[in-house]
Amino acid sequence: MNLSGLKIKYFNLGTRYDYLGRFVDSLLFIITLLLFILALQDIGFSLNQIGGAHLNNPYYRIFFLITGILYLIRSVFFTNHLLNRKVFLTSFILGIVLVFSFFLRFLISYGFIADRFFYEFSGFQLLAIILFILEISRLKLDLVSKVLNPAQLFMISFALIILFGAMLLMMPLSTISPITFVDAFFTATSAVCVTGLTAVDTATRFTFLGKLIVLSLIQIGGIGVMTITSFFGIFFKESSSFREQILLHNFLSEDSINGVLKTLMKVVLITFIIEIVGAAFIYFSLQPGGIGSSSANLRFAIFHSISAFCNAGFSNLSNNLNDIRVRENYSLHYSVANLIVLGGLGFPVLLNIYNYMKAQAIWLTEYAKTRKPYVHRVGMITFNSKLVMTSTFILLVFGTLSFYLLETNFTQKGMDFHGKLAMSYFQSVTPRTAGFNNFSMEALAKPSILIMIFLMWVGASPVSTGGGIKTSTFAIAMLNIIRIIRGKNHIEIHRYEIHEYSVNKAFSIIILSVIIIMIGVFGIFLIDGNYGLLRIVFECFSAFGTVGLSLNLTPLLSDGSKIILILLMYLGRMGCITLLLSMAHSSAGQSLYRYPKENIIIT
Repeated sequence: MNLSGLKIKYFNLGTRYDYLGRFVDSLLFIITLLLFILALQDIGFSLNQIGGAHLNNPYYRIFFLITGILYLIRSVFFTNHLLNRKVFLTSFILGIVLVFSFFLRFLISYGFIADRFFYEFSGFQLLAIILFILEISRLKLDLVSKVLNPAQLFMISFALIILFGAMLLMMPLSTISPITFVDAFFTATSAVCVTGLTAVDTATRFTFLGKLIVLSLIQIGGIGVMTITSFFGIFFKESSSFREQILLHNFLSEDSINGVLKTLMKVVLITFIIEIVGAAFIYFSLQPGGIGSSSANLRFAIFHSISAFCNAGFSNLSNNLNDIRVRENYSLHYSVANLIVLGGLGFPVLLNIYNYMKAQAIWLTEYAKTRKPYVHRVGMITFNSKLVMTSTFILLVFGTLSFYLLETNFTQKGMDFHGKLAMSYFQSVTPRTAGFNNFSMEALAKPSILIMIFLMWVGASPVSTGGGIKTSTFAIAMLNIIRIIRGKNHIEIHRYEIHEYSVNKAFSIIILSVIIIMIGVFGIFLIDGNYGLLRIVFECFSAFGTVGLSLNLTPLLSDGSKIILILLMYLGRMGCITLLLSMAHSSAGQSLYRYPKENIIIT
């Protein structure tokens, strides 16, 4: 018996089997791409808005049928049912739904109910977009990750989403009146970088479609492009390579590579849960009548919940939260402010709190059953979480007290104690990196403007939806000053010693952030210096901190100044460390020796 011949035969069959699987994947990607382009054409360019007219396009039914058949083929023949049951079930069920929906539509022809539902809610177009996103989530990053390091991939992914978002906002049906590419690019950058600075009025210049695109870009920018695609990939991708898990590990700052996928699931679920609960609080905080009808109130609640948690600062009201209908709705202000705080804490802190609460629940359950203390108590609050929450609390108290004292005769003039407290808390929260305003920015006292600049510069916490130099960076800088005053060689706090590498990173971030902002200020001052230095400085700190507060300057700036703000928003969202790592070379060639140390005279 020729064993070698059998091995070669089975090897050739396996190779052909792999080729067929890749062919099916490629075909699915091409068809979903065509569906995606068709959907964009219908949504953004089709001027024929007669109910159900665009559904007469036969390509939808043909492409959906082919896609459904290919999903069934891939799930049955090219998916390991035992090892990838989750992937098999999702692909098989989706294939059945697509095939069934085709024949259902064929049998009932174009009934009034189906046409009305699919036209008003754009069901076909939405399904086409989702299918394309699912296929993108299946793409492997191995080849890309061999060329780009994680920092470069992170920056490029955001840049591509910004460019694509700008193209979507340029579609005729995205705007009520046409906008320039610079304004569309500015809006897309502000949304993806969760800033909130606007070159055009979001409420009056964008249609419902345009606002939906802006909201989608905010959500993608808030939790990250890689997070969203990897989340869908869990259900539609057979496996993740070690290299891809390393990329996600670096992006999520997860300690264990084995726990990356579970962490990814928790990040997305926690985000959606907080946004849903936040939308409910906002909706019920609206007074009778609120913004308008119940549907208008619901749209307002959803839009502001996502915008607040993602620290974006976008509003679908022309005057933001300074609108006469919500200006004195303090329950709404507290809801929005608390969402901003939660989004600004960062996903590692939220996950740590979740694990701690889960551990405490287990301990209480065991104690209730046995009436004995549960010895192995796990899930303690980490030092990083303690540092972030403490610094956040101190900054919130500092900001609240400062605005309460400084704005008494300005934006808070004539208010009672409850109103002043709510206003001060909101003013303390929103500069750290949300950008909502429930007052006229031009009415601020000069000292308050300086405090806002400081809060915008510090920003939110690491791996959060916000920007700035981050609370932990500022905390380490303050602790380092205390360390020097005490005459110690290391930063020691709560029986922990902060690593020297963290101190060096904090110092680099602070210096680099100041340099980038000052270059931006200098550039805008050369172009539009007639608007005043203070307003320009405020705008640049707001852009770099991805805040979105403005002294009503951004819409007045020329295109050159807007491009500078775009760069500041992008660099601020990416972070200084990401920028440095993107330029770093591999550490493989580092020297194994060190030179003698020398002290420099510093006074």
